[in-house]
Amino acid sequence: MKDNLLRPRVEILLLFLLYLFIFPGVYMDYDMGFWRDWALQIHRYGLSNAYDHGINYFPVYLYGLYLFDLLQGTEAHIIANINNIKVLFIFFDFLPVFVLCLFRQKLLSCKIPYLFLLLNIAYVFNSMIWGQIDSIYANLSFLAIVVGLLYPVIGSLLYLLALNTKPQAIEFLPVIGLALLYSVRKFKTAFIIITSLSITQIILFLPFLQNGGVSKLMNFAVHSVDLYNKLSICAFNIWYIIVPHNQYFINDKDTFILISYKATGLIMFGTASALVLFPLLKHIWNLRIKNLQPSEQTYRYVFLGTGLLCLYFFYFNTQMHERYANPIIIFFFFYGGASRNYKLYILASIPYFLSLDKCFPNYLPIEHYKIIYADKIIALWYTATVVYGSWLYYKLVKSGDSITASIK
Repeated sequence: MKDNLLRPRVEILLLFLLYLFIFPGVYMDYDMGFWRDWALQIHRYGLSNAYDHGINYFPVYLYGLYLFDLLQGTEAHIIANINNIKVLFIFFDFLPVFVLCLFRQKLLSCKIPYLFLLLNIAYVFNSMIWGQIDSIYANLSFLAIVVGLLYPVIGSLLYLLALNTKPQAIEFLPVIGLALLYSVRKFKTAFIIITSLSITQIILFLPFLQNGGVSKLMNFAVHSVDLYNKLSICAFNIWYIIVPHNQYFINDKDTFILISYKATGLIMFGTASALVLFPLLKHIWNLRIKNLQPSEQTYRYVFLGTGLLCLYFFYFNTQMHERYANPIIIFFFFYGGASRNYKLYILASIPYFLSLDKCFPNYLPIEHYKIIYADKIIALWYTATVVYGSWLYYKLVKSGDSITASIK
């Protein structure tokens, strides 16, 4: 077993070090400007006063900025080296393979071709080039689901950290609930989960309790939902196909046919999600009542179903940014590993990368975003991903109606 683990340990570590050595000095100026200002504010006024100075992100990332401040030491170093904050984001890109490949595979038994993920520019672009934090909440949520099926307390804590990173982690709540439905069998376990979550949340809030920081954070969280009342914020989803005008300048509360754009999107998302969640619930419940271990079929359900939930969330809802498709890459990759079919992973990676590059121009030598109707081409590619992924899920459900047959 040591020999089997040596190669992935060396390869993953060397690739991580290589990325740290070569990651670009370019970044999205708008976003990195916030990270620089927030790091300076935390350095000047302390972590406990962070929410007094316009910072509106959740605590986990603020702890990351605080650690970055400690390592830099001075304001001059913070300003000069702000690009290095991307090391944190890259670390979370590697986190799933760190956990699942560098130790004995007690969580997943299927083969994980980790280089096929880590060398995918669509997977690392958002962290390594753009400089955004989506890898943190997405991969914490991924691990929470995988771990939660067997170790509910640890899985719950990982998900709590994801929720305390970005509110978008709420999209994973139904699947986390199903994972815990399977793994929590005793009242004692439920009690430990509730107690652990409460203590951890208090610890995360501790620096902000004395000066009203928690109430300000809650206010930010409530108002973050409608912070941008746009039909789409550079997310090339269904609205780029069915609405002919500039989606950025359309208020999503305006009427679309009979109800608002926002309500229409929520109805489409809710309907599509229910069609995914019901078969997943049925499969998980059968495992529980028959006291069976998660099978390869189970992980196909979980990875494909969760990836589709994330894709539907991005594709149907309004107010979406291009980066909100980020979680589909990790889930579709691991679905590929469980099913030995990576077509969906490849199909999803292409429009996600093209959309990021379109919103981060002049990185690729070919300016594809200047092609006429490039936004609609990417939207149609996402549509193909939705259709193909949904068809795969339909096939999976049809073939997995008999849990006994799937276990065999």
